[in-house]
Amino acid sequence: MSTVRFAAPADLASRAPAGRPVQVPVTVQGSAAGKNLRSLTVSVSYDDGNTWQLVKVENGRISVKNPAKDKAISFLAEVTDKQGNKSTLRIHNAYHGK
Repeated sequence: MSTVRFAAPADLASRAPAGRPVQVPVTVQGSAAGKNLRSLTVSVSYDDGNTWQLVKVENGRISVKNPAKDKAISFLAEVTDKQGNKSTLRIHNAYHGK
């Protein structure tokens, strides 16, 4: 089984400066990690998952804008290993803007 970890630049209260552009490290773990990765797609949502925007993963990072004050960002990752095994991870309200 594979999973994806996001290392968002949030404080201990899961908040980050509102509206600032940031890079979020993205790490694949499990059977799809390393050279066994076939594909990884990441999307973000600023409306609790009602709509999703595909973001490019470059050098193990995604570029996003922190959510507005008292709003949240959600993450969606879909990963496939070379054997065709797929995993989907959704993190609703990953962190909020402050």
